[in-house]
Amino acid sequence: MTLKLFSLIPHAHRWHRIRIARKGALCPAGRVRLSTHISACCQRCGARIHKIYYRDVSDEQARRWLG
Repeated sequence: MTLKLFSLIPHAHRWHRIRIARKGALCPAGRVRLSTHISACCQRCGARIHKIYYRDVSDEQARRWLG
């Protein structure tokens, strides 16, 4: 019973298995640019996140932007 209630309460995600890759992507303006792809998984609930930034950012900044 308590596990079901905890799943409904929002929590701060604890991201692990963070993968940062730099690839070419088609940005909304229509140009192909070097972009940063980030994917991660939450330790607590198993949620996955995939983000694409249409510019090259450092690994530290990308981890900070995971939120």
